[in-house]
Amino acid sequence: MFRQFLKSLLVVLALAAVLPVTAVAATLEITGPPGASLVINDQDMGFFPLDGPLDLPGGVYTIKSRLAGHQDYEYTIKLVGDGAWQRVSVRLVPFSRKTAWTSNILFAGLGQHYLGKSTRGWIYNIAEAGGLLVALFAELDRNNLSKDYLELQDNYNSTINADDIARYREEADQAYSDMKDKEDMRNAGLMVAGGAIVVSILDAIIFFPSVEAGAGPVPMDTGSLDVGPWMDPNPLSTVHLAVRLEF
Repeated sequence: MFRQFLKSLLVVLALAAVLPVTAVAATLEITGPPGASLVINDQDMGFFPLDGPLDLPGGVYTIKSRLAGHQDYEYTIKLVGDGAWQRVSVRLVPFSRKTAWTSNILFAGLGQHYLGKSTRGWIYNIAEAGGLLVALFAELDRNNLSKDYLELQDNYNSTINADDIARYREEADQAYSDMKDKEDMRNAGLMVAGGAIVVSILDAIIFFPSVEAGAGPVPMDTGSLDVGPWMDPNPLSTVHLAVRLEF
């Protein structure tokens, strides 16, 4: 009897080793604001609302969503793949106009980084930082030249030798001219830095993004995800949603 049981067990183990194991997919229901884009594991899934839930193999999935006027959404979920039904509600936080423009008071370009306009943000960052550095070094040089000018003025006023008077006068005039050049450079640097702040504030206010969007049909194969080793031979078909931006 024991030998028969052992023989049956070995047969079962052998079959389990050669036969493919069919994984039970999990059902993922994702909802989000109409018109927002959806990307799962770098696969473009179209726009919300979806046609229905997604049947996906077990695994880790990164869900990303974007909508103009809102902060980007990213969330990682693990599906156990045992036929479970899981729900994810994508909630996009709208940008704050006040945060966008007031951030630039602290440092030009911070508001653009907040709004996701990094290229313009770096331009404003560099403009303010560069202007402040130029102003700082110019002011240091101006202070040194100012000390030299005052010393030459004292020598000029106290000397009685004609040759020394002419020399000190010439050197004092040159020091004064250099001092004024550094002063102008300092003021120019401050103007560039201040201008970067003002322009970045206006940029954040005028070009603050807002959106009006309708859901529209988004036909797609919601039964499979075209990623990983379980790739579907038929790629997902999506119809781009018409989105109207208002500035």
